[in-house]
Amino acid sequence: MNPSGPQKQSLSPSEELLRERLKAQAEPLQPVTWQELTARQATAVKQAQPARSKAVALWLTPFAVAAAVAWLMVVQPLSTNGQARPQTPMLLAGNYQLESIDRQIQQAYLRGADDATITALWQQREVLTAQETF
Repeated sequence: MNPSGPQKQSLSPSEELLRERLKAQAEPLQPVTWQELTARQATAVKQAQPARSKAVALWLTPFAVAAAVAWLMVVQPLSTNGQARPQTPMLLAGNYQLESIDRQIQQAYLRGADDATITALWQQREVLTAQETF
């Protein structure tokens, strides 16, 4: 053992080169004042604001697209036609009765009703369809 301290190991040329680069890039330790810290923080906040505004703009883009689609598909056709027409025709009162009889026939088959009940329902349906055609 050497009483003067630990022995210094020799570094390879590539390690020496890395050490020199590290020394050149490292900042020396210096005390920082409150004014310098405040100035650094202010510049960091100013640099972050454009990124935040971009994020907000990207977040609002889907809503803008949805509003444009709603304008083109709903609002604009209503204003150009003057009077809105429904896309599906209204059912007449007779159609409701026919639909009701059809449901009753289906339920009768599902419940296993007797032939007399099913025949009566079919007769009612025939009467309604005969009234519609005339």
